Amino acid sequence: MLFGQLFFLALKQTSVNIPIHVCCMLGGILVRLFLDKSHRVNDSLLEAIDTVGDFSLALFVSMSIVTMKLWQLADLGPQLMVLLIAQVILILIFIYFLTFRLLGKNYDAAVMAVGHLGFGLGAVPVSMTTMKTVCDKYRYSRLAFFVVPVIGGFISNLSNAIIITTFLDIATKMGAGM
Repeated sequence: MLFGQLFFLALKQTSVNIPIHVCCMLGGILVRLFLDKSHRVNDSLLEAIDTVGDFSLALFVSMSIVTMKLWQLADLGPQLMVLLIAQVILILIFIYFLTFRLLGKNYDAAVMAVGHLGFGLGAVPVSMTTMKTVCDKYRYSRLAFFVVPVIGGFISNLSNAIIITTFLDIATKMGAGM
C-alpha cells in the first residue's frame, strides 16, 4: 500500500485525478510482480495471502448483503426481473460465443469465463467467488486468478476512474462558466 500511496501523491502533484484505491492496486501488482520475478514467493506466503483474501471476500460479501435495502426496490420488482433475465441471457451468450472461445477453449479459458460471468452479473468479488468455487471442485488455475482480477479489478477501476473524473472535471468547468 505504501507504493500505491506514493504513486497517488506523485500523480496528485501532476494534477492527475485517480482514486487512491486504484494506485494501491497498482502498487500491489508491482510488488507481486517483483516477488514473482525474484523468486521470493513460497507456499506459506501464498497460503497466508489466500487465507486473508478468503476472509476479506467473505466479510465484504456478507456486509454487502446485510446492508441491502431490498424493500426500497419492491415497487420495481417486475422491471428488475426483466432486466435480470435479459442480463443473464446476454452475458451467457457473450461468454459462450466470445469469451470462452477467444481464450482458447481449455480449462483456463473455462475458469476465466466463469470469472467473467461473475463480473458481468456482479462485480470483481463475485467473479473471484465463482472462480474459487470452480477451482475448489476441480483444480486451481494460476492464469485465471492472475488475469481476471487484473483486468476486472485494476484495469476496469482505472478506466472508470479516468472516465468519471474527466466527465466530472468537464461538468465542473461547465458549471463554473454559467
